[in-house]
Amino acid sequence: MVHRIAKRGGLETEDIDCATVPVTIPFVELKGNVWAELSSIATAYRCHLECAVEKPLVFAHSPYQSEPLAKKECSYTLHSNEIFYLRKIEKSEHYRNNVRLKVNMPVELERQEIWRYNDPPIFYDDFYQPYYPFKYPLVREIEVCKYEAIYSVIDVDGKERPVIFADQIDSLSQAENRLEYDGGKFSYTHYDVFTNYNRAVITLEKQSDGDLYRASIYGRPIVRDLNRSYFLSDEKEVAANGTLAVNVMNSYFSDYKIDGKPQYEDWVHRKLTDRIKRKKEITVKTHKALFHARVGANVQIAMNNEQINGTINAFSLRYRKDRAFITTLKFLHEKEGTDIEEI
Repeated sequence: MVHRIAKRGGLETEDIDCATVPVTIPFVELKGNVWAELSSIATAYRCHLECAVEKPLVFAHSPYQSEPLAKKECSYTLHSNEIFYLRKIEKSEHYRNNVRLKVNMPVELERQEIWRYNDPPIFYDDFYQPYYPFKYPLVREIEVCKYEAIYSVIDVDGKERPVIFADQIDSLSQAENRLEYDGGKFSYTHYDVFTNYNRAVITLEKQSDGDLYRASIYGRPIVRDLNRSYFLSDEKEVAANGTLAVNVMNSYFSDYKIDGKPQYEDWVHRKLTDRIKRKKEITVKTHKALFHARVGANVQIAMNNEQINGTINAFSLRYRKDRAFITTLKFLHEKEGTDIEEI
């Protein structure tokens, strides 16, 4: 999926360093630009996404990947004599004790009837079976033009659910074998199930007046399980601090099983574990030209009385003609106290 989306941005296989995440998603409708879609996948699978020096696109370091996760080593250490500005602030917006996920989950169903003709007028015979007269002077829409047979299924509760994608659809001969009629004969003069993925385009023809009892198409549908949700809280933290929730929506979550539970549930557990940690954001400025700095790298700050480790989440490089070069790094560090420091 990553490769196919990246190809829309002009990237080929050799341009991509991509981990293997063996999770299946039945259907995704791409609505955003290339970077927005790749970012959504990276969020759903906790991947590091960047345009790196080694490859135009890197998509790696997911806890769901089949390759062993490489141990992150410290990229570089900054000492106190190399730093002219250091500020630690509480990253209060990072702390959350409740994660609320809602997703419209695509679900693949067994092969079944995905369309049946039911346009009025409808009549009923002596056995209360519905039928559809195709008799002069009545001319039905399905006879005179390319009629759109929109796919849908009926669930166990009797509710009609739209189909967002279908495959293994009846061939022309299979669909004509399903025609049931009195009089006729009936047949399809146009039968297109390839142009659209959620509907067929058909034209039905009768040789003479008759009554149509059934015209249907079978296929294997995918429907959306609307507003599937999973909420998780840390009860002790909620009791101590009140509910502080983060709301999440993403079209790339899957119900593929990870350690016995759906991937989206596993993701929520990982998200909560991370968000209940109290963290500080540390801003460091140095005159060293750290051109090789990159988001996601581990750094270490060696002060006289403490050592701070963290992961870069933002950086900038600034140079003016009449001033010294400035590298600004921002990274998150697990909070050990509530102090705010600045030097």
